[in-house]
Amino acid sequence: MVGSLNSYVYAFNFERMNALIKDRDSLLKLTDLPKPLVHKDDDVLIQVKATGICGTDIHILRGEYPAKSGIILGHESSGIVEEIGRRVKNVKVGDRVILDPTYHCGTCSYCQSDRPNYCVEKSHTETGVSKDGTFAEYHVTPANFLHHLPDEMSFETATLTEPLACVLNGLKQARIAPGSRVLVTGAGPMGLLFGLAASSLSCEVTVGDVSDYRVKQAQSLFSDVQNYSTQDILSQNKERKFDMAIDASGKSLEDLLQLMAKGGKILTAGLDYSHEARIKPSYLTDNGLSIIGSIDSNLTFEPAIKMLKTNPTFRKIITHTFPITDYKQAFQVLGLDLTTMQRRDINAGKVVILPS
Repeated sequence: MVGSLNSYVYAFNFERMNALIKDRDSLLKLTDLPKPLVHKDDDVLIQVKATGICGTDIHILRGEYPAKSGIILGHESSGIVEEIGRRVKNVKVGDRVILDPTYHCGTCSYCQSDRPNYCVEKSHTETGVSKDGTFAEYHVTPANFLHHLPDEMSFETATLTEPLACVLNGLKQARIAPGSRVLVTGAGPMGLLFGLAASSLSCEVTVGDVSDYRVKQAQSLFSDVQNYSTQDILSQNKERKFDMAIDASGKSLEDLLQLMAKGGKILTAGLDYSHEARIKPSYLTDNGLSIIGSIDSNLTFEPAIKMLKTNPTFRKIITHTFPITDYKQAFQVLGLDLTTMQRRDINAGKVVILPS
């Protein structure tokens, strides 16, 4: 009888919410949708308070990254717990939380070998890609993918947790050494996060980009910033070698190989699916160079939260916030025209959407 009653409640849920979905034509639309419900015993309903726009969202809308039609986009999120399933113990109603959107099964070979970011189930569990995301007023998630948001941290700052967790996973894989000479190409939000994280390890950090806006923002955070629109990367570094390079642009690999000290490492973290590079394996061998690819987080959420809590500089990466109803302006300052899907000049750092 109880089961029938629950089914009746689910079937006739008339509460609605605003959400941003990608339609069949890859256009982003503000849509009125049913408010999601807690169906499973380990489900948690959160009222989403803030969600950052990720480069992946832009790639999806431009048809450069595959995503399910009709899906709610967004995954860099924080919010407040509104309802919990009966078996949930780690959070309670009213808790401020941060979402880890990299869902994983815990049982496949990748999960069992400490590589949950490559879980075989990812193709249908990726938040904001194959599973409804968080550009919405409400979101339902399994409880074990929630982390507590410290009282002194804002919802907006908390949206940096997921990208910073990805950064820390990359640096962990590359085994960055304190004091290293580090070059970061690409001064978007991810590049800035890489630079600040490396700086926190007492590394000597250089950051470069082709965008005048991003160069200017980087100059407010780092003492050594290069503008590749005025002079190319090789010309600016004729007399320099780096122990580590982080390609956050997705298209600097060939140039970076020429700038590495012997035994150096290149971490590829940017996504540009149109770019290809030519590499001579013998050059890697002769110079002892390593190329490391990294994506998503991997048990790095708690370190990211701690770093954001103790270092207020990270908050400066966020330059704009918009209510969800102003989503077109939010993407426009990032250089994306939502009508033509063409990229234009970038006039923002990290942009955060406030659904509620």
